[in-house]
Amino acid sequence: MNKHIIIWVFLISISILLSNITLAETTEIKNTTIDYTPYQEVVVNEPGVVYNIKITNTGTREKDYEIIPDTQAIQAIGTYRVDPSDKITLKPGEQKTIYFYLAIEKELTSRTIIPVRIRTGLSETTINLVARAIGPFQATQKSTVLNQAFKIILIIIIAIIIILALIFSFSKIRRKKEEQEEGELQTGFDEEIETYY
Repeated sequence: MNKHIIIWVFLISISILLSNITLAETTEIKNTTIDYTPYQEVVVNEPGVVYNIKITNTGTREKDYEIIPDTQAIQAIGTYRVDPSDKITLKPGEQKTIYFYLAIEKELTSRTIIPVRIRTGLSETTINLVARAIGPFQATQKSTVLNQAFKIILIIIIAIIIILALIFSFSKIRRKKEEQEEGELQTGFDEEIETYY
């Protein structure tokens, strides 16, 4: 019976100790400041862009940080690189800038969000890096809209030209008829005058 009580006390104390350690570890991310570039416009098939991620250890002890990008989100659009490393160690009060390089190699139709987890100990936070492609892929989208607008404007202009041409041609035909009728009246009047002599 005493063995069971000792085992239960031991298990409860271990669970309390582990929960305290977990709470201590999860508060570590609160002793960290993260400044980053959240948005970049990326030219397709160019070398890429750089997101700056500045991490500052505001705590009282040394911490290890790991930068973990969502590789599936990145593989859907291109490639990435983290410099100087995806793992850094910061002393209290120390800060370091991580450079996250992104190259877009596949077609983008809209903005893409790349989640990047920053982990220290058992706690982590996620930042979202937004990429919007500019260049050939988006130019095709914009060009289709511009082509449609151009076609509509061209059709309207052609319709106006046809209507104006019809109006001018009808007015010209009417003028010719009026001139012919005046000419016939004039020659008829001259013939009548000659017959009376």
